[in-house]
Parts: sequence; C-alpha cells; structure tokens
Amino acid sequence: MLQAVLFDMDGTITDTEKYYNRSWPQAFHEFGYTDFTREDALLQRSLNSVDALKLWQERYGMDVPYEEIHRRSTSIMLEISKAEGVKAKPGVQELLSFLKEYELKTAVVTATNMERAIPRLTEVGLQDSFDMIISAHMVKRGKPHPDVYQYACQQLNLDPANCLALEDAPNGIRSAASAGCITVMVPDLSGPTADLEPLLYDVAQGLNDVPRIIKNLINS
Repeated sequence: MLQAVLFDMDGTITDTEKYYNRSWPQAFHEFGYTDFTREDALLQRSLNSVDALKLWQERYGMDVPYEEIHRRSTSIMLEISKAEGVKAKPGVQELLSFLKEYELKTAVVTATNMERAIPRLTEVGLQDSFDMIISAHMVKRGKPHPDVYQYACQQLNLDPANCLALEDAPNGIRSAASAGCITVMVPDLSGPTADLEPLLYDVAQGLNDVPRIIKNLINS
C-alpha cells in the first residue's frame, strides 16, 4: 500500500543540477585537472564525499585536493544560482496537490546539507510543502548507500516498500532502490541506462507524469 512519496531535491524538485554540471568542471579546471568534463560531473550527482574522493583518487592520484575542489565547486554553484536564480521543476506544485488529495505523506530526501537545502526550497516557495526534509548529512553514509532513505522511512514510521522515491540521478536511484523503496526515475540531465533499469518501477516523463504512475500503483 502506497503511503508516501519521497523527493530528491536537485534535478527533481529544483532545476539546479544543471548548475552543478557547470561548477564541477570549472572547479576541477581551476585546480589543473583540465580533462574533467561535464560527463564526469554527471558522476558527482548526489554522490557522497567519501565515495567521490575515492573516485577521483583512482583517476588523479591520492594527492587530489578533493575537499578544496568541492568547496570551490560549491562556491561557483552558489554564484551561478544567485545570478541566474533557482526555479522549481515544472509540475511540482500540481504533484504536491495531487498527493495531498490522496493523503500521501511527502518528504525531501536530499544529498545537499540543510544549510543550503532550506534556502533553496524557500527560494521556490516549497519550504513548508513537505511533511519532512531529510539531508544525507544526517546519516553515516550518503547516496548511493541506502542510509538516507532508510532514515527517512524510519522518521515517517513507514516501511520503505510503501514509499515511492522520485530521483533523477543514478546515485539517488541506487540509494532508494537498495533501501527497498519503489523507485521512479524522473530524468533531468540523463536518462535511464541498462544497469539502472532493473532498479526502476517506472520512468516518469516529468513530474506531471508521476500521478499516472501512482494511480497504477494504487489500482494494481
């Protein structure tokens, strides 16, 4: 029985993943890693810092100053978002109204820390639209590990099997699926790949398509 819908934030609720896709290459380039591409930046989506450090150490060596690059990328991203603004993804308000009508609980489950997540949601007028806001910084291991989705379900006092997770990126999909959630991809910068397809209940063509999926779940 479906009881809740859990939302990733960047790329799913807010149209901000595209800013990270610009800030990561710029930051790596500033530190001399000029072969870092926007395709490489896609690997960073929702990836926790411990696993990200290992990823780039494998490519660039143990001395890669990942934490400094991370801080610089965050600074660039904030500069871009301040200059260009943060917008909600199309259909989010309509979807939230639909979920309220069906009396489904809602939560944000984001890899972004609360100090940035709350202002970002506030900028798009959604800070009070969810029953709960959960950051991966509240748990030991961030995405793609299951911890943050397990924690969110515990806080909602719900079985993950009764929670639908909406994610745009592979690391988030792996996190939600490994936690036992019903996992739906809402593509943003990339679509589902062959390795992700077994983890997905469905793929939504935007947030406006999610009610179709929920109705199918409820009626199945």
